[in-house]
Amino acid sequence: MWEKIEDFYKALDASYTHNGLEQTEQFLCDSAQHAEERHNAGEMIAVYNELGSFYRGTGHYSQSLAAFEKAQKVAASELGEHCEQYATILNNMAGTYRLLKEYDRAIELFHTAGAIYREVGEEHSYAYASVLNNLSLAYRETQQLDQAIACLERALLLIEKMPGHRQEVAVTYNNLTALYYAAGRREQAMICAKRALQEFEKCADDENVHYAAGLNSLAGLLYAEGKWEEALALYQKSAAYTKRFFGENVEYAITCQNMYWIYQQLGDETAACKALTRAEEIYARLLGPDHERTRSVADDLRRLRESAMKA
Repeated sequence: MWEKIEDFYKALDASYTHNGLEQTEQFLCDSAQHAEERHNAGEMIAVYNELGSFYRGTGHYSQSLAAFEKAQKVAASELGEHCEQYATILNNMAGTYRLLKEYDRAIELFHTAGAIYREVGEEHSYAYASVLNNLSLAYRETQQLDQAIACLERALLLIEKMPGHRQEVAVTYNNLTALYYAAGRREQAMICAKRALQEFEKCADDENVHYAAGLNSLAGLLYAEGKWEEALALYQKSAAYTKRFFGENVEYAITCQNMYWIYQQLGDETAACKALTRAEEIYARLLGPDHERTRSVADDLRRLRESAMKA
């Protein structure tokens, strides 16, 4: 077992890379016990935070909250409730509550975390920007779009001033694109979508895993404006990036579906059928033939083939 917290993080990264979820969970649980036996508050907080994030990422929300609550208890006892570590725990805990759709509790905790960061002079830190990003998500999911936009605009102002965070800047512009569009501010949405792509294209190509999302956002706006061919080119590029980094996953299938709609508008039934067939195959493989999304695409594909036969 590790002796320094730096060794813990190295071992955890290696486990995520090379081991399955069960092995990683066991490593985290063993590490938590190890930290407890050493009675090291900093180590316990770090491991509990990672364990809470692991359970949140795997959809085990009650276990996620339990781990974060352990970190919270240690931090309050050993460090007090007015420090960066405590704020970070609250931010993490609020993220789990957001996924549980307990939005009032999530928003309350996000605000408390932000207040602590400001109190300790960290209002210009990436950690504080992360709170604003998370708070924006909670407001967006509760249809409080003006508040969501305000939070994300504040986060963007902070992140743009930080060196080494270009991809986060690009992602934030992309998220603002969706918010502006949802709020009916289409011109601002288009500006943000184009700026997001500019920032993504400045990132190292081999690390640009979110580039496809930016391409999809701009493609969706162009599609809404009836610029079919421009949108199609972006969706095709997005599909290539998604496949490169993640394989033919659900997002890849969604992009195939989007291309199907454009091919329909362009009158290319052959290409439309090919794109929709690929989407159906991927949905069936990943989600199962009886999944709602698979059945919906299968119905569209059947109607498309029937229409082609009549023609």
